[in-house]
Amino acid sequence: MSIFDFNMFLDNLKDELGTLASEVGTDIRDELIKDGLQFVHKTRDDLQSWSEQLLTGELSKDDFEWLIKSKKDLAEMHALKQKGLAQARIDRFKTALVQTVIGSVTKMIP
Repeated sequence: MSIFDFNMFLDNLKDELGTLASEVGTDIRDELIKDGLQFVHKTRDDLQSWSEQLLTGELSKDDFEWLIKSKKDLAEMHALKQKGLAQARIDRFKTALVQTVIGSVTKMIP
């Protein structure tokens, strides 16, 4: 049995991704949320394992952040590429996405 409630994390993350996506552009908000959730699903096993290790104290917050950031390249951000945004702007959104994932997890850890 998992000790980290991944479904609750996903619910919270969807809200936070909505806010983040709205800052980039409301015209592609839904696509950005979809891209963000796709990143989470690609990293789900690692994310769940690392979140549980963070919860139990096996991982420090710094180690957890480093591990999540190491997965940043898995965020493909199709919506931003289709919109023709510069790679630097896409990279900034990826960084914001990773920070949002980290923040969503750490908010759930007492």
